[in-house]
Amino acid sequence: MFKAWVHASEILTGRGVRKKDGRKIKEEDLGRIPDGAIVCSLKKIGKRTVPDRIEWVGPTSSLPKKWGVEEIETVDLQNRRALIPGLVDCHTHLIFAGDRSEEFAARCAGATYQEIARQGGGIQRTVAATRDATSKDLERLASQRLREADSFGVRTLEIKSGYGLSLESELKILQVIPRLRQKFPQMKIKSTFLGAHAFPSDLSRQAYLDELIYKMLPEVARLRLADSCDVFVDDGYFTTDEARQILSYAKELGLKIKIHADELGNTESAALAVEMEALSADHLLKISDQGIQKLANSSTVAVLLPGTAFYLKAAHAPARRLIEAGAVVALATDFNPGTCMCLSLPAMMTLAGLYLSMSPAEIFASVTYNGAKALGLANQTGTLEPGKDADFAVLPFAKFEEMYYRFGWSPSFF
Repeated sequence: MFKAWVHASEILTGRGVRKKDGRKIKEEDLGRIPDGAIVCSLKKIGKRTVPDRIEWVGPTSSLPKKWGVEEIETVDLQNRRALIPGLVDCHTHLIFAGDRSEEFAARCAGATYQEIARQGGGIQRTVAATRDATSKDLERLASQRLREADSFGVRTLEIKSGYGLSLESELKILQVIPRLRQKFPQMKIKSTFLGAHAFPSDLSRQAYLDELIYKMLPEVARLRLADSCDVFVDDGYFTTDEARQILSYAKELGLKIKIHADELGNTESAALAVEMEALSADHLLKISDQGIQKLANSSTVAVLLPGTAFYLKAAHAPARRLIEAGAVVALATDFNPGTCMCLSLPAMMTLAGLYLSMSPAEIFASVTYNGAKALGLANQTGTLEPGKDADFAVLPFAKFEEMYYRFGWSPSFF
């Protein structure tokens, strides 16, 4: 079974982004094809038929006869809608219960993230609500959020745990993810264990470290519930030495590595990410010059989360310095209840253009190939090329740039 989408106003393949491994991207790297067409094989998953592999991509006028409109099922986009690689949201905390709208109001009135945490708010409040929620509650909430992300063109998404902070509750969160994969076969969903998100109030620091390393990590690995392990390395959270201990054992268990790095203060955790060959170092608001150079000379992706800086009224990560140094830069929402309650990756793209001074080509790379690279998926998705997975998005706009020029657009309007 095959299907073709023809007369797209433009197709952006991203082929040149892949060839440059996501570094120092220019307009000519986007592979922009006016009046484009794409042909995909199809597969059945349960009762649903979804795109499988890309068979051909190019100008509609060059469509081979065997893929012609009379030969296979065809969708005519009438030169009104652009087609791009499916967006990749490579950093979310999608599964949690409860809300922290009162804390947001307090921050708007001048309270800091750290002050709210010291008063019993922050991560601990969400942990309490998530521990109280049933697995079905969490699946229902996560399903609603995934539908919203999908509506914005997201086809690949990472979900971190981290709002359980106990073996039972962390497993409860992670066990929702395989069920989400079954419900959303059109999406790739990667799973990251973030038990080292904070220290729970009911255990001492050392007791929780022991719990993480000797109980939680082995069980998560045994049940194959996570692809990666992450640690929040920052002032007031986990130290670089603690992170090295946790992540070294995670690697021994076969997990990939990611790090929340240099967000609230500079801990040289971006350098630690490079040292440990992490897939990504995320946040980087306070990264040092040394950290920038280390990322630029490595395969570790710099994941920037402009929605979080915006939400915290903090200075943004130094995107231009990272890009010009040669680092691979990705963007993500960091969707979470405390510092970025937003699932719109296009809104993050708007912030990146306005406040990170990123060009259209850099923004495109950051939410496609570079996001896929941050999840270890660059060989499968992130560009539109024959042989790759058919993860693409048909936009309600004629140009790629319009999806972040129209700030705050609603998919349900179109």
